[in-house]
Amino acid sequence: MLKTCIGAAALVARLAAASELPWNPPSLVPKVAGSEITSNSSGIAPCDALKEAGLSDRLLFATDAGYEPQIQSWYSENARMRPDCLVLPHNTDEVATALTALVKVNNGGGDWHIAVRSGGHSFPGSNNIANGVTIDLTMMNSSSYDPETKLAKIHTGGRWRNVYADLQKAGVVVTGGRDGDVGVGGFLLGGGNSFFSGRMGFGCDSVKNFEVVLANGTVINANSTANSDLWRALKGGGSNYGIVTRFDMEALPTRDLYYDIRTLGLNYTESVVDAVVGYANQDQSFADNALIALWSHNASSSPETLIETIYVNTQGNGNATSAFDKVKGLPTLTKSTSLKNMAVAADGSQLPGGYRGSGTTLTFRNDPQILRRCVELHEDLVKRLSNLVDPKQFTSILILQPIPSYMGTIAEQQGGNMLGLENIEGNSVLFNAGVAVTSNDKDFAIAKAELAVLTAQVKEFSKSVNGDLDFLYLNYAESNQDPLGSYGAKNIQHMRDVAAKYDPTAVFQRRIPGGFKISRVV
Repeated sequence: MLKTCIGAAALVARLAAASELPWNPPSLVPKVAGSEITSNSSGIAPCDALKEAGLSDRLLFATDAGYEPQIQSWYSENARMRPDCLVLPHNTDEVATALTALVKVNNGGGDWHIAVRSGGHSFPGSNNIANGVTIDLTMMNSSSYDPETKLAKIHTGGRWRNVYADLQKAGVVVTGGRDGDVGVGGFLLGGGNSFFSGRMGFGCDSVKNFEVVLANGTVINANSTANSDLWRALKGGGSNYGIVTRFDMEALPTRDLYYDIRTLGLNYTESVVDAVVGYANQDQSFADNALIALWSHNASSSPETLIETIYVNTQGNGNATSAFDKVKGLPTLTKSTSLKNMAVAADGSQLPGGYRGSGTTLTFRNDPQILRRCVELHEDLVKRLSNLVDPKQFTSILILQPIPSYMGTIAEQQGGNMLGLENIEGNSVLFNAGVAVTSNDKDFAIAKAELAVLTAQVKEFSKSVNGDLDFLYLNYAESNQDPLGSYGAKNIQHMRDVAAKYDPTAVFQRRIPGGFKISRVV
């Protein structure tokens, strides 16, 4: 689903990085020749059920040449679990066939489960599984635009770089992901923070219709007039109700965006903090502007810790706000300004994965003393980790993103979502911190533990100055956090009611355990 938080970190750290390698979905390859096995049975009940349902040519087993390359397409190394088999449906009917076949196997008996994957950027176990079957939706990746309805029809397995490229041909864009490698499904079901969010809200707020496969194989549409309770629940409510196979999104005319990307020395933290605070305090007349600020550490670079700012104006105007003026006057280590459409920008954000990664998130009031404390605590994390593991075997990052109060108003105007931002008084800042390790599991466990300490310290400090907020952004959350439980009592009850109505046998709570489940919210 979303990218892990480290995936979000990689996005903003390397938005300017060029890539000339467009993503092409892996083709299913022929089975390994020379096998002397003559039985049609694999000996694995759920995989055999998929064969019997007519999906043999959609399956990949560990003995197939295409299996391992497909596993390697998951972004982080620790998310590359190896299921008993993968099934890669090509259309909605095949998703329904696969799901119903798996649900019926032995009434769920045995220690195996089902996973559902869109892009594979979320935390380990949310979209892949070791014991069971992964429904891999990456072959369902087409996008098109209907000029009559002004809606973009986007299939769930697409990557945003390909989505934008397809829609650019029609002269339109949508409120989608900033990292071109992130998958459509997880991004939108978790909310979807975008460069266009100041004007359009989260990505989920632009979804006018969801095509959904329910646990019993029924395919329905959810929109403002049909199954409207499900429509609202899917906007930020994650994988609790069915498998979404297509998103019909409001489209906007495409135009070149203004990009200003700078790296600065750590000594300019105060000015960058002031810029973030200023952005969060702007009114909606500045909604076409976006700012991301991050502090990253890499012992192999010079300097080892630096600041990066990404300022974007979606109307192509580089002088649309004064909140960034102070940063513009600072000496930079590197600077890049350009005009580019979202298809080019997303294609240039691609960054190779393959490390062990983890990320966490918080939200707090737009208070500069909290932001400064975050930077100090990140530096403390770097020092602690450098004493515990080889400094050249880990990287870390802290990301701060303004969340103006009108974001909740936009959601309500678009029919509501599950995030509950309308209940937050005043402006806020979204905190995301992450670690990545290239050595081994032992070092990663240490890094992940220290990241948890950092997150707790930030939470404690924000609470001490009356700045803590409950909201946890699902797409940046670690598996031990509870984003659904942070959405407020009314939205929690709505999600429970919708899950019970559309999935009465609780398949998506018990049989498909990955991701954040409403049944686990206390």
